[in-house]
Amino acid sequence: MASWQASLAFARSPAAGVVLWGIGFMAPVAMAGLALASGPPEVPWVRAVLLAAGVVGSLLVGWVGGRRILDSLRTVSDLLGALREGDYGLRGHVRLGHDPLQALIAGVNELSDELRQGRLARTETSRFLGKTLVALHSAVIVVDEQGRIRLINPAARRLVGAEHKLVVGTEPAAWGFGEAMASADGSILTHTFPCATGRWAVRRAAWYSDGREHTLVMLHDLSAALSEEEHRAWQRLIRVLSHELNNSLTPIGSLADTLSNLLARHGAAIPQKELHDGLEAIARRSASLTRFVGGYGRLARLPPLAWQPFRLDLSIARVAQLEQRVPVVLVGHAPLTVDGDEDQLGQALVNLLRNAAESALFNHGGVHIDWFIQGGEACVRLIDDGIGLPLTDSLFVPFFTTKPEGSGIGLSLTRLIIEAHGGTVALANRTDAPGAVATVRLKLARPGVSASGRARPDPDRRTDRN
Repeated sequence: MASWQASLAFARSPAAGVVLWGIGFMAPVAMAGLALASGPPEVPWVRAVLLAAGVVGSLLVGWVGGRRILDSLRTVSDLLGALREGDYGLRGHVRLGHDPLQALIAGVNELSDELRQGRLARTETSRFLGKTLVALHSAVIVVDEQGRIRLINPAARRLVGAEHKLVVGTEPAAWGFGEAMASADGSILTHTFPCATGRWAVRRAAWYSDGREHTLVMLHDLSAALSEEEHRAWQRLIRVLSHELNNSLTPIGSLADTLSNLLARHGAAIPQKELHDGLEAIARRSASLTRFVGGYGRLARLPPLAWQPFRLDLSIARVAQLEQRVPVVLVGHAPLTVDGDEDQLGQALVNLLRNAAESALFNHGGVHIDWFIQGGEACVRLIDDGIGLPLTDSLFVPFFTTKPEGSGIGLSLTRLIIEAHGGTVALANRTDAPGAVATVRLKLARPGVSASGRARPDPDRRTDRN
């Protein structure tokens, strides 16, 4: 510890050691010169002895200092050789005193400590990364700049049924990963590997290691999640169908049984009013069941989108004119051009406006419609003065409705249309007053395209006509 402190003390004043060594080297000669100058001896050989003693003393000091310098340089050379070979455990002894090269040895020791700590951190990080890759259920493949596999985790090896040593160093296409390596980030890949078939979400990233580019591709299996979600969707569908069919068929069966008993009891003299009421109830329930089945058909047979740029603000104004039950105030004024199917988006806006108006009727309020650009997207808000939303998360569930005569497909169809356009729709209660807010976000039209689908003219470009 004392040697380290001494070296650090020297490091704070490196000139001190050089000065002391210079004084020690010149001191014998200087002392002999002073002795001769103070009073030259009468005997000549005494003068020669003094001068020789001074020179020998300086040479002796120089020889000792040179040996120490050579030893220090040899120690530094050995330390640097060990560092070059990757041995960070070798340390040089730092002597006490003001040797100018002892600070160099201490500095190499500190460098060895830092390199050892860095290698330890890299080793721990590498081990953690390795354990993470082993534990991942997603397949991970890393390829170098030459397109050869450098790392593959067990999940990826299970797709091809091969050992690690057989895969590393080969091309991905040889194991069926060629299409995955060519897929874009965020894409969905449907592919058959030697030992697995399914759908995978593709994620990719690139980085540089030792100046060389590497590409990491991760394949996340979506088959299990999709199967589970499909199973839940079928359960919800069967539950809704069973509920609605029982609600319709049970009364129909009961009425039919009642009419059959009346016919058996009265024959041709069956009371006409009871017969008429029973048949009318059966017809009404049958019509309701027909509308219910037709609603499912509407959700399943949504026509393909007719994409083209159009003025969303003008479409909103036309939709607002259709609502005459409550006041509709247009707050937005800025022109908005979006890409999409104007007819389908208009139907979605009609559904949202109808719901807002029906809610506002209870409070004798109105609806305000605002639109603006936010975050590079077209944002439309329908704000009503109604009774607000019910406390449920099933507003967008097909055939869920809080209205006595509602079909339960309006909001489901609206979300289906808007999400098909790459947008979002959200419903929330107002915080400043009673009522609700419907927020629709859509992508803006591509720059340079007008609502007619033609390129917009450059306003800075003028044509002179003479």
